[in-house]
Amino acid sequence: MSIPMDLRLNPYPWYGEMLKHSPVAYNEQYGAYMVFRYDDVRSVFQDYKTFSSALYDGLSEELTFDSQIQALDHPRHTQLRALATHAFTPKAVADLEPRIRTIAGSLIDAMLTGQDIDFVKQFAVPFPVTVIAEMLGVPEKDFERFKHWSDIIVEISERLLTGQTEELPEHIAAYRDLKQYFQSLIHQRRTEPQNDLISRLAAAEADGEKLTDLEASNFCSLLLVTGNETTTNLLANLIRTFAEHPEQWKLLQRNRDLIPQAVEEVLRFRTPVQLMFRLVTKETEISGTKLSPGDRVAVFLGAANRDPAKFERPDVFDITRPSGPHLTFGHGIHFCLGAPLARLETSIALQVLLDRIEAFEIPAAEALEPLTSFNLLGLRKLPLAIKFK
Repeated sequence: MSIPMDLRLNPYPWYGEMLKHSPVAYNEQYGAYMVFRYDDVRSVFQDYKTFSSALYDGLSEELTFDSQIQALDHPRHTQLRALATHAFTPKAVADLEPRIRTIAGSLIDAMLTGQDIDFVKQFAVPFPVTVIAEMLGVPEKDFERFKHWSDIIVEISERLLTGQTEELPEHIAAYRDLKQYFQSLIHQRRTEPQNDLISRLAAAEADGEKLTDLEASNFCSLLLVTGNETTTNLLANLIRTFAEHPEQWKLLQRNRDLIPQAVEEVLRFRTPVQLMFRLVTKETEISGTKLSPGDRVAVFLGAANRDPAKFERPDVFDITRPSGPHLTFGHGIHFCLGAPLARLETSIALQVLLDRIEAFEIPAAEALEPLTSFNLLGLRKLPLAIKFK
């Protein structure tokens, strides 16, 4: 089963066809069975024993993921997650709200004073990277390096998962630099703790066990990517979607109590991470398709979140939709630890934008440029014409 050439701007018509006619199909490009239906995707996430997250084992000698929480299975995943959760607590996220609001306000004010507005460059990129860097305790002078490292990690993951295991020197160097950077900070925080997430990770303890420097470093790397790339795309998707549905923006202006539902609807309607991979460990089947140990599955979150068997009028963007159980943050033991932070950042961004903007649109002459990444839904730039309050 081949995939249409470029789905990076709007994969949803194809998802609709696959949901209806080929809910499980093998794809040679991915070397994986594509899974589209909500119930099937949820089952793959739930059954972590049959569908392993240890996808990177043996793919590369230089680029190892054996201590990264997202690439581990139970019980080691559960042990590391418990330690990380002690540091990355709901209170730690909630305590950031005043600072997040200040960062959002200053970035939006700066964006609105410019002549040519690009929402991605001026807000969606710097906002989450600033938040996660400050939360970790990284000096401001290193923020740009953070963004570069984050892009490299995304590209490395994609290369390995699609069989491109050749080791590029520049990728290896950046990967090593990032790990060494975090390990150095963690080592420093063990003797000189500060009020930041790296210090809490260094001190975290559960059942008499602590994170090693490498494990804590890898968790920081994960937060860097998930707290940066995915939130950038979520914010860009949010503004793109409201620009295409101005009546929903007006409704939100009249009723700000709908902000939490609006965030959930954007997460469902334009899922930032479109697909994830799992490795089959034993004989099984999905919707009648038999799978063997060593097979890979690609679960399409973006399709599952538009499954008409789960969501009424799934292709309609409706911020009054009751907040249903979308799969944007996954499900089961690998449910995204950063979900509360992403929701908080997006809610605050909406509040600040509603304070300052009456209406906005994407200029008709501007062609939207999708990301080059095959599994992320977002935009390289997002020009806006804005009517201020």
